[in-house]
Amino acid sequence: MEEPQKGSPFEVLYLSTRPSMVRFASFLVDSRAEAEELVQDAYVDLFRQWDTAVDPPALLRTLVVRRCRRSLRRRIDERRKLELVGRRDGSGRSGSGARDVDAVSAIRRLRSDRRAVVVMRFYLDMSHAQIADALDCSVGTARTRLHRALADLRRSMGEVDAGAADPGNGRAVRRGNR
Repeated sequence: MEEPQKGSPFEVLYLSTRPSMVRFASFLVDSRAEAEELVQDAYVDLFRQWDTAVDPPALLRTLVVRRCRRSLRRRIDERRKLELVGRRDGSGRSGSGARDVDAVSAIRRLRSDRRAVVVMRFYLDMSHAQIADALDCSVGTARTRLHRALADLRRSMGEVDAGAADPGNGRAVRRGNR
């Protein structure tokens, strides 16, 4: 694999997007060091596919999301295996009764697929279509994931009135006539 030339389109993309990609990945994996590694690997993958990439920035986002999700799946698998052996990894969970949860903590507790859509929509200001493209899913699936993630956040942050939610599916029940 040859190195990119000075001032090449790849180098320009790298220099202009790396800091935001690392921040984006940091939100997803909750570790700056791991995010830097995952983003760097995504750039290597992008460079290998550069000649055939139709939309390099979109491909880069997709590569970063895939690497982050893979990393999170590995982390979850490791925790499950440790629990089976009877050991704990030391990461305690905060008390379930805490009502003063800040938004970043609440986002970090979301499932990886839901966290990804929230970060892409509100941090990267991506459209539903761009999110769907980055996650390699339909626009409807991206919208559904975002809707469910926001519902999870509302519940987590105590914004949903306990009496206003249907316990069967977690959806808010409409009150009154419209």
